[in-house]
Amino acid sequence: MRQTTLAVLSLSAMAALLTGCGGDLVLLNSKGPVAEGQSSLMMTAIYLMLLVVIPSILMALWFGWKYRASNKDADYKPTWAHSTAIEIVVWGIPCIIIAILAYLTWWGSHKYDPYRPLTNTQGQMEEHLKIQAVAEQFKWVFIYPEQQIATINEVRFPVNKPIEFQITSNFTMNSFFIPKLAGQVYAMAGMQTKLHMLAEHPSPAEGYRGFSANYSGYGFTQMRFRAHAVSDADFNAWVDAIKAGKGTSINPEAIQKTTLDATEFATLKDGDRSKHQIEAMLNNAHTPEEIKAAHEAERKGPFPTKPHPVTYYSSVTPDLFKSIINTYMSNYHGADHAGAEHAGAEHATASVGE
Repeated sequence: MRQTTLAVLSLSAMAALLTGCGGDLVLLNSKGPVAEGQSSLMMTAIYLMLLVVIPSILMALWFGWKYRASNKDADYKPTWAHSTAIEIVVWGIPCIIIAILAYLTWWGSHKYDPYRPLTNTQGQMEEHLKIQAVAEQFKWVFIYPEQQIATINEVRFPVNKPIEFQITSNFTMNSFFIPKLAGQVYAMAGMQTKLHMLAEHPSPAEGYRGFSANYSGYGFTQMRFRAHAVSDADFNAWVDAIKAGKGTSINPEAIQKTTLDATEFATLKDGDRSKHQIEAMLNNAHTPEEIKAAHEAERKGPFPTKPHPVTYYSSVTPDLFKSIINTYMSNYHGADHAGAEHAGAEHATASVGE
């Protein structure tokens, strides 16, 4: 019974590994050079480890059969204690495999470093499309600094165009993950991480699956978004439609808004209302609007039960991404300023001495 349970758990773990906790074989069906390279490394490591696992399983079965109690022809050597050949095999082969895995790990860590810029499909280095991703509570906000637009829970980019994601968080630590295209990268408040990726194939109509890969609260399961890899013409048409306030013409289920500024961004935080806060809203509601808002909060509950609807902003405040990071760095600004003044004073003193 125990062996059967272990086998089922092993198969389940392998299935989860191959599918990326989704419904298709992500490791065997990647759509970008980064994900394909990582998949190849993973499968190579699995094959190398199977060189030990499979013979060990077969030998365990064979030993059990050969030295069974009913086999009177089996060798009986009660004084046997050592075999140099066996020692070489059981220690030498694993050491060789570990050395190969160590090299692959070192090589892959540099080759597929998420901070490393990518070349296009022709092997040429070109300017990357910059997209700023912010892990908000419980949604993903994407800012296009060059196009001056922003979206929520939807990201689009051209096929065969290197992408540079600049990632941060506006609440607890999170993880940005598009399994078809690249590995996960953490999003942390007050810090910026990067992820370079490239889509070699257009995405299906529903887009590639993207989500939060790090538990960040009861609503984190709703942090899902769609990543669309489209042609250059379709990407430009999408950007123009959003700028013109007509983004819903491409995605009828989306919401079109005007400007994403600090005030609008502050309204995006949700899912953190406790039961006591909802009760306070009900008790303090007096106007019809307040009463309606309180009942709506009570109906939704403390945490979201479905992802935030896709939202487009036709413009975005410049350097909004930087201001989000600086919000968590204010404690250091004074120290930096004092350090600069101290350095300036030392420099002035040295100049006088000269």
